[in-house]
Amino acid sequence: MTDTLLRVLSNADLDWMIAHGEHQPLAAGQSVLHPHRVPDRISLIIDGSLGESAATQGAVDEAVLLDELGQGEMVGFSPLLNAPNLTAVKALKTTLTLSLTIAQVQLKLAEDVAFAAHFYHAIALQLADRLRRIFEHPDRVRFGNERSGNDVLTVFGELRDSDIDWLTSFGQIETLPPGRVLLQAGRPVESLTILLDGQLEMSAPQETFNPLALCFLGLEHSTRDQPALATLSQGSMPGIISFLDFRPLPVTVRSLGEALVFAVPRPTLATKLQVDDSFASRFYRVVAIQIMEQLQTVGLRLVETGAGARLNDDFNDELDMDDLNQVSEGAKKFSWMLAQLGVNGRG
Repeated sequence: MTDTLLRVLSNADLDWMIAHGEHQPLAAGQSVLHPHRVPDRISLIIDGSLGESAATQGAVDEAVLLDELGQGEMVGFSPLLNAPNLTAVKALKTTLTLSLTIAQVQLKLAEDVAFAAHFYHAIALQLADRLRRIFEHPDRVRFGNERSGNDVLTVFGELRDSDIDWLTSFGQIETLPPGRVLLQAGRPVESLTILLDGQLEMSAPQETFNPLALCFLGLEHSTRDQPALATLSQGSMPGIISFLDFRPLPVTVRSLGEALVFAVPRPTLATKLQVDDSFASRFYRVVAIQIMEQLQTVGLRLVETGAGARLNDDFNDELDMDDLNQVSEGAKKFSWMLAQLGVNGRG
């Protein structure tokens, strides 16, 4: 069970959801979401559980269970992040959900900036928790996955110039030599970090996740010979899941070659997020988009090869003119951020 919504949403937010939501009982095996169909409703699990699965390549009727979602979790919000839905979701047992139409939620998000800040925060936290469950069981992941270089070109298009101006005013730049550990598994994340230039490698311990052992047995012991999960490109926010939930980081992030990173201290950003709902709504949406992308490119690459390959092939097919426009806008804003920082990106 997760109490994310109860911790993040206000009483006014919860009252709105109760007033506009519809109770929907589900029988075991009943479908909630279908792959490659745009959801028209967001479903909140009140009681019971849902299973998220993907069909293996060449065997559409054979599904691989990716995750089990319990009480307090939401599904169907991908349209809010302009992301495709690539998986099937069914009730694993008799389940009760609270259902809200996407149209209702989109209107509320547009009209109520405080609700938007809280709701996108909740989505980001829930996505982070799902990604954490995968990172903490690396045997489920197909290692050696390459990340797309387009993340910066999309998410920075979500920010306003004033947001970027604020970030550049309160952060610091650091140059990392090749092989430098930026973030260590088992340790807290104390800053929001954005990769400005170069590449970072993300890896996870192969054993059961034990943050105390990872922390106190020493850096060299705890990071040695960890297989790579992903290569992070410009604009990535390494460690964002632990920045959100304050829990120890389940992965290690190090520089591949020389890399340039930008860091904003947690207390500084936390204060900004508390006092500026408009900024918070955009920031948490950007974070949710990044984590959703990681789930689709890292989390879905199971040892079962077919599921990951099929999902990522379909994901790449989704790029359309709106996406290209967002890429272009994001690239301009990221370039402007680099100029504000006095950085010349090497590409």
